[in-house]
Amino acid sequence: MPFPVPERGWTVRRRVAAYVLFQSLALLVSCGGRKGPAEVAEAMLRAAQERDYDEMLSYMSPEVQREMNMAALASMEIVSFSIDEVEYSLDSTMVDLEYTITVKRLHDGETDVEEDEFELMKDVEGRWVIVDM
Repeated sequence: MPFPVPERGWTVRRRVAAYVLFQSLALLVSCGGRKGPAEVAEAMLRAAQERDYDEMLSYMSPEVQREMNMAALASMEIVSFSIDEVEYSLDSTMVDLEYTITVKRLHDGETDVEEDEFELMKDVEGRWVIVDM
């Protein structure tokens, strides 16, 4: 018994699906799976919230890492945070990112809500790095 011949429409649909899959994979590879500035800021804040300080510092430039007051950070708990606004420079190599953070001071249990901003810049490898806090 010979193999059944698929309908013409079936092969066209299959080709379209393969094309769409190929284009999606090509887009993923070309983007390199890199995080944008909002994702970097969110990942850094989440790492700080989870007290994974090595991970947190990995999103910062060496200068910002040196300026971090780790003792002050250890004396608080990040309750919540949100990324509020992302503003790109004209050449899209720098970003001002505004965020809101709720912190609880561990010594007295008081909670503060603060609005602040990060400045991010692309490094030589094209990754977004926090260069000012």
